[in-house]
Amino acid sequence: MKEVELFEQMTHGEPVLFVTAIGYIIGITDIPDEIPHSVVKLKDVYINCVSASRVNRFSKGLTVSVDQIIAFNVLTEEEMQRMITNWQVSMAPTIG
Repeated sequence: MKEVELFEQMTHGEPVLFVTAIGYIIGITDIPDEIPHSVVKLKDVYINCVSASRVNRFSKGLTVSVDQIIAFNVLTEEEMQRMITNWQVSMAPTIG
């Protein structure tokens, strides 16, 4: 994915979903002022690692290389919370 294209579609502080080779990543964008960037900084990150059948959380954030992003989608807060909940339930169905 091209850096400029990616950053033109994102706004600082909004929830996003990234599709990567390792799995799906949800987080809140933390975009600095300089563009273009080679990485995307996210806060309060959840990773659905399908191959390992687990959901990892990085509360302090995570930096993702733009080269690793296959696709992305901007989410609403409600969509973000619903996806995280669905991931957690599907990985550990006895929770909740």
